[in-house]
Amino acid sequence: MRATIMLDVGADIAEKCSAVAGIPVDVKNPDGADIQIGMRDFVPTPDLKLVQTVSAGVDHLNFRNFSDRVLFCSNAGAFSDSVAQHAFALILSNTNKICQFNSEIRSGIYRKDLVHSLYGETLGILGYGGIGQSCARIARSLGMKVLAYTRSRRDDGYVDRYTDGPEEIMSGSSVVIIALPLTSATRNYVGRKLLQKFRGTMIVNIARADIVAKDDMMAFLNGNPGVMFLSDVWWNEPNVELPLPENSVLTPHVAGISQESMSTALMRACGNVKKYLEGKPEHVVNVKEYL
Repeated sequence: MRATIMLDVGADIAEKCSAVAGIPVDVKNPDGADIQIGMRDFVPTPDLKLVQTVSAGVDHLNFRNFSDRVLFCSNAGAFSDSVAQHAFALILSNTNKICQFNSEIRSGIYRKDLVHSLYGETLGILGYGGIGQSCARIARSLGMKVLAYTRSRRDDGYVDRYTDGPEEIMSGSSVVIIALPLTSATRNYVGRKLLQKFRGTMIVNIARADIVAKDDMMAFLNGNPGVMFLSDVWWNEPNVELPLPENSVLTPHVAGISQESMSTALMRACGNVKKYLEGKPEHVVNVKEYL
């Protein structure tokens, strides 16, 4: 067995991956490799048996290009803490008016104003995987109540209550975080019907842009100027259509990007290669959900 990393990394990184995976690992040499590890530039070769992504999401892959014999494993959970941190950076910058105060002071205006505390507020999470769990942990540390809607519930002590549907998340939360994976079933999941249920002040998307129906969200924001849409993703990125709604804040899909998280994620992916070789791979992708 041989694996190859389909990323621009040095021989020292490949050596570390080899030590973790327990097999020879080289760089960008897919011919004859049984396993490819990377983000998106995978090559469908006759010998390929496993595609192990370094990314948590796999919606960007063209599964139709590969044989049915190829197993796909995601790196679910690898970026959970950094993405959750970014979600709360967006939330806290809004509640504490960080950007507003900074802009005013730079313009010569020194003005105090009341800020908003999250203590006692309710956070609703759509999709309770690794990212959702990390968001819940932060929320609880800030004194928030947590509601979650998910296919698979876990008793981790962070969620006050699981709801039976997404509607209750929207109607019962002051802040909603979208943390669903993008699949054929979740595309345009947050649309007009769900948005009409929202009674809170902030909707945060740190998942994928297309989970939210664009036209429905634009109409909702236009009709609800008191609601903020805080997002790390946008439709058709990086070609973002301007102007953005006044009640929105956008960052350029950087929630999971840090030197520390990328290094950790790669080693975690290599660790799952070892589990695959032992017959116990984790985070096996159900390809049918993406076709």
